[in-house]
Amino acid sequence: MYKDNDNKNNFIKTGFPKLLKPFEKSMHEVEKISKAFGLALRIHSNMTRKYQYDKVEPQINHSLRVALIVNEEMNVDDADLVCSALLHDISIKQEISKETKEYIKNELGEKTLNIVSFFNKYSNQEHSNTKNEEQKIERQFSRIKQSDSSVKNIILAERLDELRSLKYSRRKDKITRIKEETQKYFIPLAETTNEKILLKLVIALYELK
Repeated sequence: MYKDNDNKNNFIKTGFPKLLKPFEKSMHEVEKISKAFGLALRIHSNMTRKYQYDKVEPQINHSLRVALIVNEEMNVDDADLVCSALLHDISIKQEISKETKEYIKNELGEKTLNIVSFFNKYSNQEHSNTKNEEQKIERQFSRIKQSDSSVKNIILAERLDELRSLKYSRRKDKITRIKEETQKYFIPLAETTNEKILLKLVIALYELK
């Protein structure tokens, strides 16, 4: 189990209220986002990832940052999209259960379920047996290009957080790969999807030495 609870709790204490603030006039939307966050928190409870300086942090921090990027930096004022951003990584370790799908559909709505289901398939492709990374990402982007703007916005927000997470990292091979992928696939996607995120991706690439 992840032991550094202060790291998780401190970020949640500041980040989650910021996420709710634009929706505070609608109790329905606040409740929906809170339910999505609670589900993500339960599923990611023991999961970790690496962040700046290669320090280990709770996985939920990434999901919360992606939702904040969508809401604050991309200015997409959509509770369903925020819920989807919070839940985009819930299939990172295993398939989404039937019970979880039913919960998302009943409590968060059909739109959120459809977006999360896209990421379930996307995650399965990411962990496929394809040895050629180029072929893998080409196949992924063939699906992304056919998706709606909601999926594309989350994909771009996730990539922005990934770039920022590698700042000060010593994992040079991964930095090189992520930079090349971003230039080839994500920058063109941002150019046709969301101009606000385009500039932020370019800045993050520049800062990633």
